[in-house]
This record gives sequence, C-alpha cells and structure tokens, in this order.
Amino acid sequence: MKTDLPPIICDYLCRQSLAGRRPVYLHLDRGGHIRDGGGHLTDYDLDPLEVGRPVAAVLDFMEGLLPLDDDACHLGCLQPQADVCIDAHIIPDDQTYWLLLLDTHEDERRQRAMQQKANELALLREAQTRLLRRRTNAAKADIPAVNFDPEGERRQITVLAVGLRLAPGMETGTPPPVLLDSLTRFRRKMAGGLQAGGGLDYVQTSDSLMTLFGLLPAQTTPSEQGLSAALGLLDEFRSRDEGQGAASRGILSPAIGVASGFAVVGIGDASPGFRLRAVGAPLQAAPHLMQAAVPGQILIDRDSFQSAGRLQGQFAPLGREQTPLGEPVYMYQRMPGA
Repeated sequence: MKTDLPPIICDYLCRQSLAGRRPVYLHLDRGGHIRDGGGHLTDYDLDPLEVGRPVAAVLDFMEGLLPLDDDACHLGCLQPQADVCIDAHIIPDDQTYWLLLLDTHEDERRQRAMQQKANELALLREAQTRLLRRRTNAAKADIPAVNFDPEGERRQITVLAVGLRLAPGMETGTPPPVLLDSLTRFRRKMAGGLQAGGGLDYVQTSDSLMTLFGLLPAQTTPSEQGLSAALGLLDEFRSRDEGQGAASRGILSPAIGVASGFAVVGIGDASPGFRLRAVGAPLQAAPHLMQAAVPGQILIDRDSFQSAGRLQGQFAPLGREQTPLGEPVYMYQRMPGA
C-alpha cells in the first residue's frame, strides 16, 4: 500500500506499533524451511535458531499453511505455549516468505480485565434485579442464573474459605463493641466482594465464610476466579488501614484456603431465597487449608495451582498435609512480594 506520509511519520508509527510487542521475524524459503531470523528469539524459545529446519516443526500453528497465495496472511490470538499469546503475519516475497511474530499478551490481559469487569457488572445487575423482585414479592426472585441443574449435578468448582483472625493482643486490647463492629463490617464487605467476583455464598458464620466459584457463567476457569478473588481480598485488607481510624486499624486479618475439584452441587428448597447444596473433596480441603494458613496468607491445593493460568506464577510449592479425612493435600502458598 502506497502512502504519502513522510518517512519520519512512518518510522514513528512503526516504533509505536512495535513498542512492548517483542517482535520476531523468520525468513523462510518456499518450502517452509528457516533461512534466518532475528528479534526476541529467546522469548519464543527459538534461540538458537535452527536454520534449515521446517518451520512447522518449530511452530505447530504453521502446519499446512504453506505454500501460500500471494496475499499476506494474519493469524490472531495464537497460544503456541503456556502464558504466551501472539499475532502471526505471513508475508510472501518473491521466492521466499517472511514470518512476523508479535506478542499480544498485554492486549489479551486488558481484554480479560475488561471482560471480568463486564461479568462483575452483569452480576451486580442480576443482584439488583433480584432485590427489586423480592421487594415486589415475585416468586423465586433470589435464584441466580446458575449454569448447572438445580436438582443436582457434578461440577468442577473452586472453593474459597476465608476466616477473619484477630491480630496478636487485639482480643484483650480492643473494646468488645469495636471488635464486633469491625468483624461485622469486614465480613459483609468480603461477602459482597466475593459475590461480585462471580462466587456464590455457601456457608457464612460470624468470623468466616465459604464461597463457591464455577457455578455462574464466566469467561475464566473456576480456579482463576477463586484465586483472583482471594488475591484481591488479601490486597484490600493490606491497604485498608489508610482509610481506617486508629481504633479499627489492624484488628482483623484474613487467612485464606482455596481448593478445586469435582463436587456434586444443587439448590435446596428455601423460602425466601435459595440455598446451595454441595458435597465433595474441595469442600473438605478448603477449610483445612484456611485453618493451616496464618493471618495474611493464602494456601491453595494442587488442583487450583495447576489450573491457575496466568496466576500460577504467584504461588510456590509448600509441601503436603493430611486432611481430617486422611487425604493428602499438596499445598502452595503465595510467594512473598507477589
């Protein structure tokens, strides 16, 4: 495409479009064999470059794409390996091809964040609708738009169990009304935040709650939903002191356990509202991990770690313990500073 833009403008636009994209190029012959290449080869596991090898043997998505017509080909949102998202451009040139790879991980992350916000807004709108219907005495107004059979179904879920722990010395050093007021406020705020993140309230006591993820429509896995909610909850507690008075500062801190796996879930008869019914290994493991966690710590099981997606890098192996039922739980904790 010809353009009458000055070279300095073209160069500027090129630099802007490639900023943070970690470009890689491969020069291929007409048979699809690598002739040479350059750019951020290490970031794509292409260093050292295997000159003469078929490109399809190095990059699976190139299988069957060559030979190509004279028109350039664009392949978007490819994932050649875990935690890597790229755009690929194949450009014919006389008797050769040029393959350009551009990192789109940041674009994908922003898109996921926007989708998560959209999901949260949808959930909030559903909650508001249920509240309005309840006030007008509409039947079954509190049953959410779950994506499982209310009569009972086996589902892959993630269970988040969180307990509010007193800081050392607070039990005797804090006036009881202040302590109980903080407990009530923080528990309500936690419950609202977890529900906004796509969770359904399962069990709630005065100082703890258990929330199930994977039962409402969402764009991410139950593990990613649960871990995102847990990390957000912990970060919120860490920063809350800036807005609290001295009387409420540092009284409570959450200890969090997250477990994933299959469970049988359904909705029981309750009026008004609805009541979740559930049974399965993650509902036993999550409270156990919560009890093993110290205030300000997140402990997760192996199933949650293995399906954590982009959040996996924030956790490290810790060892294993036995649950009260005798089943081993391989634990992972959030890495310091993550």
